[in-house]
Amino acid sequence: MTSVPMIDEILAEFLQSGLGIHVGTRNEQLLPAGCRATAIKVEDDGRHVVVFVPKSAAPAVFENLRTNGRIAVSMARPADDRAAQVKGLMMFSWDANPDEEALARAQWAGFLAQLDGIGLPGIATSSWRVFPCRAVRVKVTAVFNQTPGPDAGAALP
Repeated sequence: MTSVPMIDEILAEFLQSGLGIHVGTRNEQLLPAGCRATAIKVEDDGRHVVVFVPKSAAPAVFENLRTNGRIAVSMARPADDRAAQVKGLMMFSWDANPDEEALARAQWAGFLAQLDGIGLPGIATSSWRVFPCRAVRVKVTAVFNQTPGPDAGAALP
């Protein structure tokens, strides 16, 4: 039996288009820790993603991933607030290789172009440290629509 992807090609194209990405984690006492992520790659099976998290991220994010693996990844397009959230469990992580860094840099450039389009010039974001990255492979357990409106929070098939 073939499993149905959680993230179809249309949603994958959106998620990888250069969005604002935020990673949320929590510790065993349910205290949150989060950071900005640089990029996301949807694997061909639609059931796994790789999130590129800056190594300079809050140490608590990596500690939480190491201890319980739970992660929520929220993505939004600044131009129209279209947004989605992927929840899952970290499988493993590694230092992003040069090819992965090129992919992450391309998505980051797309995000910066989005910000420029809504009036936030590059000078405002030039100090954001987003490289080098850890690549975090996540098994997707749920996907949600987070676009403001009547379907916000609804699970996506």
